[in-house]
Amino acid sequence: MKKIQTFFSVLTGICLAVVFAVTFGQVIQRYVFQLPMPWATDIIRIFFVYSVFFGMAVGVFKKAHLNIDVLVQVLPPRLKPWFDLLSNIVVCTFLTVVLRYSFSFMTANADQVTPYLLFPMSYVYMVIPFTVGFMVLFLALDTVKLLGTMAGRGNGSSSAGR
Repeated sequence: MKKIQTFFSVLTGICLAVVFAVTFGQVIQRYVFQLPMPWATDIIRIFFVYSVFFGMAVGVFKKAHLNIDVLVQVLPPRLKPWFDLLSNIVVCTFLTVVLRYSFSFMTANADQVTPYLLFPMSYVYMVIPFTVGFMVLFLALDTVKLLGTMAGRGNGSSSAGR
């Protein structure tokens, strides 16, 4: 999973760099040369959506999303794994619902295209089931590891970063 996390981190960085470069180019082109770049909004939209979902996956892999830290800190150490388990189950359930409906969302928008590039929006939305699938897989594996730790078979906590 570490390689997948690194891959998604690199993709997030590339997407954000493209968003920055195209936005900067668009501003220069528009205000210095008085020439609009209408296609730039399509590129920015596509790469911003991709950066959000790749970044969201990295956050799940690193367990870096918002958490109720105050609650976790006041819990006795023996209850923290149970809170981690509950957190994994709730997030995994939500992401499973997102995954389920992302396919129908993607196919329902198959006839839409971006205004200037005429790029199919279903390709843009394809990032949703792709990244959410990896997030669900990671959470399922982390939950199995956490259950093993709770049963005394593991040798470390799965949520040491929390």
